[in-house]
Amino acid sequence: MAYELFKKTSARVDTPTVSLGPDGRIAINAAVVRIFKEERIDSVVLLWDEENHRMAIKASHKNDRNSYAVSFSDSRSGIIRAKSFLAYIRWTARDRQRILATWDEEEKMLEARLPPHVLDSIRRPAVRSS
Repeated sequence: MAYELFKKTSARVDTPTVSLGPDGRIAINAAVVRIFKEERIDSVVLLWDEENHRMAIKASHKNDRNSYAVSFSDSRSGIIRAKSFLAYIRWTARDRQRILATWDEEEKMLEARLPPHVLDSIRRPAVRSS
């Protein structure tokens, strides 16, 4: 009986991506996990540039009251639970959207341009409770 070579179906991911879901979670891929682990990043702040539809995930300290924890499930993925942030930017996608990102070494932040078609462009007034 002759052996058959098994060809790997997975490959090392070198392109940082974030995936934003309707459930309020921001997933980071293996490339981002490697960067975060190398830089010892486990807390981040989320930044928003409404005019340019850009978001950034910037390294922070756990004691920053605006920080979000990064949960690493393994060496291939991580999650930031950010439902309030996605509501704030008016994220409307019904399905998870994967978006290419770039790492800014100097600023210690990951940046991504979000597609405008999944952002609600109508600014609604804040709801005030009595």
